[in-house]
Amino acid sequence: MSPVARENGFKGSAPNWRQVTPLGDWAIINIESSSRNTPERCRCVVNISVAPEPWLRRQGARLPHGLPKAIPESLGLSRDRLHPDGTPAGVDGWWEITDSTSAQAVADDIVGQLSRGGWATLDRLLNRSEILAQVRTGDLGFMQREHFLVFFAMAEALLLMDDGPSQALEDQLALAREHVTPIQKDKAEHFETWVRAESNRSR
Repeated sequence: MSPVARENGFKGSAPNWRQVTPLGDWAIINIESSSRNTPERCRCVVNISVAPEPWLRRQGARLPHGLPKAIPESLGLSRDRLHPDGTPAGVDGWWEITDSTSAQAVADDIVGQLSRGGWATLDRLLNRSEILAQVRTGDLGFMQREHFLVFFAMAEALLLMDDGPSQALEDQLALAREHVTPIQKDKAEHFETWVRAESNRSR
């Protein structure tokens, strides 16, 4: 896996490979192993994630000790999973290794899944305009706008804020403000204040 990852601009070793752009945007590939693995049977799945710098800047402002040096897959804005070839849609399929033959088959399938779309998806979403467009489709892998309207409004606001104050930014802040739950109101107000400060700083 590592040689193929390096060919596609990623650094690291199992279970994590990362690429970071000059703008500070990260793409992460993570091979997650099941907590129920045994010496005789190992199950795994591939997580892919993209974390734009404005999104990470906000996460760093919220975390008690700031951002870790190596961004984990869990901090991504867009997070998704690759599954074994033939896994039905909507099913969380995992690869299974029981011997050296199955281990090679799994490795080949993972590389194949990445070649058939994983690398291209990560490369596309490392482009700021492309990940903004992806947010606007309402599909960020694990997160879907129909269930997380405020999350998507906040995400779009973060991707817009470095362009300075704008009506588009105001629209997303208003959308988040109008739909936030009462228990989250204080956090939403703090978010809006922070975004406005970052937006004004970028002018």
